[in-house]
Amino acid sequence: MSSGEGAVDETEQRLRATFAERADGVGGEDLLLAVHRRLRRRRTARLTTAAVVVAVALVGGVIALRDTAGTTSSTAAGGAPMPAAGVTGTWEPLFVVGDSQALRPKPPLIHFGPDGRWTASDGCNDSQGRYTTGGPSFTATPEGGTTYIACDNVPNQAVLTKATTFTLRGDQLTFYDAAGQELGTYRRTGS
Repeated sequence: MSSGEGAVDETEQRLRATFAERADGVGGEDLLLAVHRRLRRRRTARLTTAAVVVAVALVGGVIALRDTAGTTSSTAAGGAPMPAAGVTGTWEPLFVVGDSQALRPKPPLIHFGPDGRWTASDGCNDSQGRYTTGGPSFTATPEGGTTYIACDNVPNQAVLTKATTFTLRGDQLTFYDAAGQELGTYRRTGS
């Protein structure tokens, strides 16, 4: 027997007990009306309880979303999203798709400023641009000049401009493309 059948049997037993109690001196229609009212009150009480539970869940979800949105991004006076505080700083690559792992004249790094600007060195060339974050979303665009010295380099600019989302776990920052494929993982440096 399922739990639903048990509830029906219990309700049926209560109805039979009510009929038996009221059968002496109460007409059949009055008895049915009394039972109907009692069942309606119970159903109304259950529906009210369910509505309260749903309302509390919805309010909790809205508060959680608002709190999440408030901690992952902020908005500038002009309405444009600003960078998340967590990504600001300097990062060195641990793994980047397309990186040859060759020795380079200078260390490959990416720096995210609190003003929404990024600068990067791929080990030979420098590039710069703007970035925004909002929750897990990420957007970066190149801006200004880029040097092009021929050498085996870390494609940092390609990672940034192809990235649409990121994760930040401790001191590791990982970028993903629109298909969810990892583009690169970086570690925060002391600078």
